[in-house]
Amino acid sequence: MVSVEDKWWIILQYLTFDHICEALTIIGFIYFVIQRFIRHKAPVPKSAFGTVSKELLERCVLLLQKQERREYETYTVPEDILIELKADLSNEAALKRLLCSICAHMGIQGNFIKLIVQDTNAPDRAGDISTDLAFTTIRLELKPYYTLDTVIAVLAHEATHLHLYYTGTHFKDVWENEVLTDTAAVYCGFGEYMYKGYAVMQGKNVLSYQKVGYIKQEDVKYIMQIMERNRLRK
Repeated sequence: MVSVEDKWWIILQYLTFDHICEALTIIGFIYFVIQRFIRHKAPVPKSAFGTVSKELLERCVLLLQKQERREYETYTVPEDILIELKADLSNEAALKRLLCSICAHMGIQGNFIKLIVQDTNAPDRAGDISTDLAFTTIRLELKPYYTLDTVIAVLAHEATHLHLYYTGTHFKDVWENEVLTDTAAVYCGFGEYMYKGYAVMQGKNVLSYQKVGYIKQEDVKYIMQIMERNRLRK
């Protein structure tokens, strides 16, 4: 008869580094199959992407409430632009019209913004903006796996940077300022597009997953909940 001590010794001998790695690989594969093919969700743990505290999101909304001078209606992309971009997401003329429409929603003249559509194989960048009040350029990194909602969310984020620049609304910390920008895009009426566009997307292959933005889908929901709660208090 094998004693308890002998059983533990056998188990400990089996728990080598290689065996542990093999077990983790099997667990990971099972998780992937369940998420990808049974639950039809991106097989990426939430911890794989940055976490934003609820306290920071609440600070962002509070600052926006103090700085914004009007309430925003829910933004809807014009139907003719939607039709063109659904047919060809790389249609630069339609993308520029989309940008102008997004800007107009926030009271910005978008015709004078130069839009550059490119793909520089920069996985951590979806777009950027540079401005000196006289000249503004927005660059859109158009990845092959982007959805239309992703593109709308990215352009809304970059246009919101310009809106916050004009209103002088910002945090000193760079990362917090990016979270503020995402929050402001939701605040300004782009919430539904930000939610859909900030979903985790499959990348170039079945094991590659990407997302844009500095906040997650649940953060977008939380921001909208804060806004609704504040409206009910008025």
